[in-house]
Amino acid sequence: MKQYLPEWRKNHPDYMKNYLKKWKANHPNYHKENKTKIKLKVLSHYGNGKCACIICGESRLACLSIDHINGCGKEQRQKDGSGNSFHRQLMKNDYPKGYQTLCMNCQFVKRIMNDETRSVK
Repeated sequence: MKQYLPEWRKNHPDYMKNYLKKWKANHPNYHKENKTKIKLKVLSHYGNGKCACIICGESRLACLSIDHINGCGKEQRQKDGSGNSFHRQLMKNDYPKGYQTLCMNCQFVKRIMNDETRSVK
């Protein structure tokens, strides 16, 4: 197989391109749906089993995010990225402690109350 496959690929250069084109046409929302599933899992885990803000109960997905309990989220985002890659990283690392699900309003209030507005040096 190791000898056959490279030769076959060389003789069929458009196969994968055409296959991927067909697959994407048949699964137009796959990536969006997969990202949403991952986000729901992570938010539910850090929301104590519910996909909702642990302070006020807001449950609209567009309003929710992961909060770093001890601050320092800006530093981590600059180092590791954000969004779906961050959510996947949390899942991959078996949901480490130090995070919670908050709505953007509660997160903003927490940030001001705890003076988490300091900038990275």
